Amino acid sequence: MTIDVSLLNGAYRNSVEEESLSRLDGLYKYYHRQWWYRKQMFYHFKMWFCFLNGMALLMMALSMIIGVLWEQQHVVVAILTALGTLVKGWNDFKNFSMKMDMNRFAFTTHEKTLIELRTYVRGFPLDEFEDFLIKLQTMDDAITDLTQPIKDAYVKQYDLKFRYIPHQKEHKLDDQGV
Repeated sequence: MTIDVSLLNGAYRNSVEEESLSRLDGLYKYYHRQWWYRKQMFYHFKMWFCFLNGMALLMMALSMIIGVLWEQQHVVVAILTALGTLVKGWNDFKNFSMKMDMNRFAFTTHEKTLIELRTYVRGFPLDEFEDFLIKLQTMDDAITDLTQPIKDAYVKQYDLKFRYIPHQKEHKLDDQGV
């Protein structure tokens, strides 16, 4: 099933010039993709973080239970403890918690950007738009520096899941009508 994505989602005001609307539309398309990619990466890292922490906890708990029940099974306890420590160490080495935090920062920042782009379309004055673009560039630079590169699999999944619908002139409303 394909989900339609559009900056307008209905009508917008005549006060937005066609050139500005086209620029906003292109930005919305780009940031919607970035938002979805970063959200998918966040959930991917969260899944691995929770899985590895759960496995390490399970192995440590098993080693304690086996140590109490079978006093003669010191080798099994040592192996389970070592495996639990190894799994926890791998989780710490891969630094999934930081990757989760950085991707959460990225996708929430992109989500705020999408909201702000919609406010410009719905009549917010474009006087400070250039400052907004400078802020976006700064945020993009920070996100690029702090997060992992986007995987090709996410690009393919996005293309299968979403279809972008560019703006069309016939959706405009009069300033008096809305």
